Amino acid sequence: MYRMTTFLFVLTLSGCSGVPDCRNVSTSIQWDNGAIVGLADELQREHMAGTFDGLVLVAEGDTVLFSSAYGCADREGAVKNSVATISDMGSIAKTFTSAAVLQLAQNERLQLSDTVGDFYPTAPDEVKPITITQLLGHSSGLDNFHNDSDFEVMNKAQAESRILSMPLISEPEEKITYSNAAYTLLAAIVEKASGQSFQEYIHANLLIPLNLTSTGFYQDTRLSEGSMARGYGGDDQGSTTFEKGLTWALVGAGGMVTSVADLASWSAALKDGTIFPADKPNLAFTEANERWLLGSLAQVEIGGESVIQMGGSTDYGYTALIQFVPNRDLLIVLLLNAHDSKYKNATHHRLSRNHILPILISEGAELPNNSMQPTADAASD
Repeated sequence: MYRMTTFLFVLTLSGCSGVPDCRNVSTSIQWDNGAIVGLADELQREHMAGTFDGLVLVAEGDTVLFSSAYGCADREGAVKNSVATISDMGSIAKTFTSAAVLQLAQNERLQLSDTVGDFYPTAPDEVKPITITQLLGHSSGLDNFHNDSDFEVMNKAQAESRILSMPLISEPEEKITYSNAAYTLLAAIVEKASGQSFQEYIHANLLIPLNLTSTGFYQDTRLSEGSMARGYGGDDQGSTTFEKGLTWALVGAGGMVTSVADLASWSAALKDGTIFPADKPNLAFTEANERWLLGSLAQVEIGGESVIQMGGSTDYGYTALIQFVPNRDLLIVLLLNAHDSKYKNATHHRLSRNHILPILISEGAELPNNSMQPTADAASD
């Protein structure tokens, strides 16, 4: 697990000046190392140019090398982003859905070879053969959406009916095509297999065991609404998705919020397989197909390096990303709540691909090892 112990606060550029400008940087962990210092400088420039606000964390193994907060969680209220800020994780929520399914499989409550027909005997014949593995790996043939918006009001029965009645866009396993609808259906299957509501299963079996106290669903009463970052850069400027409520338009595919510390801990749990019994394999990092792992993690190549990642965005300025670079034992976590026209709702991917990974994986880049200690510097924020 990553512990967000604060070693130092090194830089504040300016106070939040209100709407629309809110430029400040508060760095809580930064190692005295060329690559990390270069990364800090690069991210400072991009933030000051208006590219993003939010939280960035970089870890090597179990050691956090860099953690910094940028801009404001609430511009009108002049509330700065901090390590305690909670923000929308977008489609990274799918990793919780997949983890729930994989736990149930390892506890023999379902099998990955089970089909939609096993859970929905009256489903259309073309849908019945779709397997759990195909739903997890985006190769089910189901279309992307069963909803007009993330906040369209619908209950579980309505969502199931819509998903099961949608014409397939390909035969199962014929193509790999991203599907939010598949993950909403998986959430409904979790309820069938566990006998619990999806939200309570996630809370009891993933959030509590991992002590993810800043993670939950929209309008979760366990979380403080005052800790939520507002979204800037998309529709409905200055609002939060958290306050809008969660319907089965989004359950299983999104609708979750978290802090950067919790997201780092969750990422570590996925990588290490600690969410599964000790005598069981780490199914989250097991291939579903050439593109996707069973844990809703995509396999890509960036700058000649193999990268395992999951990202998410909403229409409200939120973007988020977790990235593993296995050959270097690196973890990158972005939890952003604002963007401008430079990268728009792809800011999480472009910030990492264009500004973070080139520094961390460049030829000659040397990162600290776990025996080194952070350098204490300047005054607190």
